Amino acid sequence: MQERLQKILARACVSSRRGAEQLMLEGRVTVNGEPVRELGTKADLATDDVRVDGVRVKAPKGPVYLVLNKPRGYVTTRRDPEGRPTVMELVPAVAGLFPVGRLDVTTEGLILLTNDGAFAERVSHPRYEVPRVYQAKVHRVPEPETLLRLKRGVRVGGDFMAVDRARVLEADNNAWVELVLHEGKQHEVKRLLEAVGHPVSKLRRVAVGPVTTKGLEPGQFRTLTPGEIAGLLRGEGSPPGRGRRPPRRRPRPGPRPGGAARKGQR
Repeated sequence: MQERLQKILARACVSSRRGAEQLMLEGRVTVNGEPVRELGTKADLATDDVRVDGVRVKAPKGPVYLVLNKPRGYVTTRRDPEGRPTVMELVPAVAGLFPVGRLDVTTEGLILLTNDGAFAERVSHPRYEVPRVYQAKVHRVPEPETLLRLKRGVRVGGDFMAVDRARVLEADNNAWVELVLHEGKQHEVKRLLEAVGHPVSKLRRVAVGPVTTKGLEPGQFRTLTPGEIAGLLRGEGSPPGRGRRPPRRRPRPGPRPGGAARKGQR
């Protein structure tokens, strides 16, 4: 059955529909060897040779698993009653695709999307303890005693919250801190840090289980590897030393506490 090329490329997880249009306009899409720039062009994967940058496009088989580096300003829902942009505008229009969990509209970073409900439950439910890594820019620099307090646990508004690990990544007048936790209560990172006297000004999630945002600019996505899917189902953490450092606005004298850094979120 013939369909618009934008829909074919989106369903094959090559790009979002908007991204597919850009690929076509740039002359990077061919059908049966001929470049196609007309946005209304249709094709049939069963009978036509559709390629992007010379690589043949194939229909997806089975469930779809994606990782997206969510930019600020996007909500992690399929539709937003307030008309704000959603993460679904950044990924292919795959039937049944939905975001796994949520990130605040002002939070950046890693969000998983799938059309596999059992996988989403296994990854997101706290009882499976899949670790999540966040990096936050906070007011002032937390003392070692404050980091220890976060690990021991803090009661915030009737909820008891604690992190698995906490460390300072960058320190000047303010600081970037990295937190690892697995529960995922609403606004947990922001509430925790504010409760110990360090309000958050920026927040990013950089890892869920073994999956990181490495190599993905804000707004970009990719398909999970079989190894990442298996690692998420086993509740594995991300390998050490992966991810990017928080941005540094000016040189800071003295040694940098906390070792290697990643950008974070929640």
